[in-house]
Amino acid sequence: MSYVKKILIGILILGVLVGFYLMYNITQTIFKPITAFNNEEAYIYIPSDADFLYVRKEIKPLLSEEKPFVTLAKKKGYIKRVKGGKYTIKKDMNSNEIVKTLMGRSDDVAVFIPKNNTIETIAKQVSNQIEASEADLKMVLLDTVFLQKKQLSFSALYVSGTYRMPWNTSAEEFRTIIFDRYQKQKLKE
Repeated sequence: MSYVKKILIGILILGVLVGFYLMYNITQTIFKPITAFNNEEAYIYIPSDADFLYVRKEIKPLLSEEKPFVTLAKKKGYIKRVKGGKYTIKKDMNSNEIVKTLMGRSDDVAVFIPKNNTIETIAKQVSNQIEASEADLKMVLLDTVFLQKKQLSFSALYVSGTYRMPWNTSAEEFRTIIFDRYQKQKLKE
């Protein structure tokens, strides 16, 4: 066999080995489970104005390795498209599944409005269940112009019960969700 053929075969074998090595690393980065908790699932709450550094800080305790998550988040463009909300991270998820979850639709939360539905009670209770602050909720709940425009009373609109909504709901969105449910109830009657 000629010297040139031996060199070409050596380069080919080296290229195949490098290819397998790169493929193995990519596969490990994407498909290896990286969660570090014992429960079946854990939750991460991401505020609406959060950036990737915030997400990274919050998710770090849930991961056995941070590098595969960060690498894939960069590759998929998640670091520039962080979305607020509550997300469920399941045990034994890999970096691809975690990034896909965070880029997808956030989980809804069950928000309970108590029977003693004063403005202060609702604002305090709801602010503990969604991202909106107690002050913002009070401001929206005190908005009599909205109630007059819709020809409603406070007690007619804010009825005791459980409402499903995204965790990162603003005070205005909260009122819209409550009003939409009120309208659906009225249509049923």
